Amino acid sequence: MKLIKFITMRMLISIGISAFISTTALAQDEVQTFTPVQIAAGAKLFSDNCAVCHGPKMVEPGAGFFDLRTFPPKQRPRFINSVSNGKNSMPPWKSVLSQDQIGNLFAYVIAGEPK
Repeated sequence: MKLIKFITMRMLISIGISAFISTTALAQDEVQTFTPVQIAAGAKLFSDNCAVCHGPKMVEPGAGFFDLRTFPPKQRPRFINSVSNGKNSMPPWKSVLSQDQIGNLFAYVIAGEPK
């Protein structure tokens, strides 16, 4: 009887872990939507703080900086970390921009410029 309870418990735990992993994977694949307010705020922040290196409207001016128009939409944590803590020649912005502002920058970068 104890063996049956043990096996049943292991199966339930395994099912629970599988469901969690599936839910997490689905959440990462969801399309991100941003409000026009977030995108506009991000565009203004970009113009004021980022365009000097990454180019106006994300069109890199030829200095070899990362082309943000190609940033992968599913890598928000990577973007937040890079902007917050700096990366390569980019300084950290966490003492200048709030997490909400960095999120708005991400919204602008992912939404892109109007076509």
